[in-house]
Amino acid sequence: MRRPVWLVAGVALGVGGTLWAEQRVRRVARRTVERFTPEHVAEGARQSARQVGDRVRSAVDAGREARADREAELWDELEARNAPAPRPPAIHPRSRRAAVLGKAVAAPRGGREHR
Repeated sequence: MRRPVWLVAGVALGVGGTLWAEQRVRRVARRTVERFTPEHVAEGARQSARQVGDRVRSAVDAGREARADREAELWDELEARNAPAPRPPAIHPRSRRAAVLGKAVAAPRGGREHR
């Protein structure tokens, strides 16, 4: 009597485990297929592009702030030496923004001055 009981129990567990595994595999396969539909792939690409754009924008802003801070430091050092050098306008004379605002100033010719 013991052997038939264990045989039935083993067959039941085997069938149940097989059905559970098959259902699990189908669920994972369905999710994978849905994840790679053109709509989902396009949405993922859009989100990645937005994130890259935001990162680039913030990096450029941080660079501009650092440049302005360093430029202010250099001008302060120059003034501390009592060098008679006028401060340039806050907007670069050749920029589009300067032209739009009407703040274009004649830029020095010949590039930078070297000591």
